[in-house]
Amino acid sequence: MDFDAERGRLIRETLQRLESLGRAGATNLPRVAFEQVAAEAPREPAPRAVATAAPPRAQPIEPVAQTTPVARPRPTPVAPGGSLFDDSGRGGPIIAPEDRPGLLASLALHVAECRKCPPLAAARTRTVFADGSPTARLMFIGEAPGEEEDRTGVPFVGPAGRLLTDMITKGMGLAREDVYIANILKCRPPQNRDPTPEESANCFPYLDRQIEIVRPEFICLLGKVAANTLLETGLSLSRLRGRWHRVRGVPTIATYHPSYLLRTPSAKKDAWEDLQMLMRAMGLPVPKRKE
Repeated sequence: MDFDAERGRLIRETLQRLESLGRAGATNLPRVAFEQVAAEAPREPAPRAVATAAPPRAQPIEPVAQTTPVARPRPTPVAPGGSLFDDSGRGGPIIAPEDRPGLLASLALHVAECRKCPPLAAARTRTVFADGSPTARLMFIGEAPGEEEDRTGVPFVGPAGRLLTDMITKGMGLAREDVYIANILKCRPPQNRDPTPEESANCFPYLDRQIEIVRPEFICLLGKVAANTLLETGLSLSRLRGRWHRVRGVPTIATYHPSYLLRTPSAKKDAWEDLQMLMRAMGLPVPKRKE
């Protein structure tokens, strides 16, 4: 192994990620990230004693070559700490923060004209694109708009949306406008039914482009439909939650949809555990448990 090259790679990725976190307003990093990187970093064998050997000269750091966009990679489990130093799998160059609002607005106009699913296009009041910050560290993804979302054009504004807002603000200590919220479908299915595979396939490129533009550091999938679609699996949500996955290289968790939590209050404890796992990875303070 070329240990100098490996050391240079780690330094480059560390500096890039620290700059990204600084622009996003992060003031501290989860300790697990540094412990994992230290554990995984290659160790050089002890050098042989040579009386006349001169100290090795540091190798210049080469700029990181940008990768070309790739098709949806199959997600694999990942520990949260590794995400802070591993940019692999995201694809494409980082879009400057000042360019993101314009690109998202242009994409929203394109979505508003979409007719790929004629029944949905004919029945909708308006398309429901997204809500939140184009430079968010955290992105929430649900399945499809409901009646109130179809009327307002904003995702998660009904009863489930109000619970999600509480989860973000009261639970995580964040402002709703500081995260990014989207759905797999941009149109409301009749009677709020689950999206069909064809509808999800038609609409997925829009969501994929949103992820590419916003380039969140973390993703939270809300509900079984979002989890099965983004993680490309048929496993139950109970088997997917409580551990890390990747979506386009982004560390991702899956948890219960707020509408399910309204119907099944006993599941709120598990959802809160998932959010705490996410908060620790993001370096957010987790409230101490009351005695």
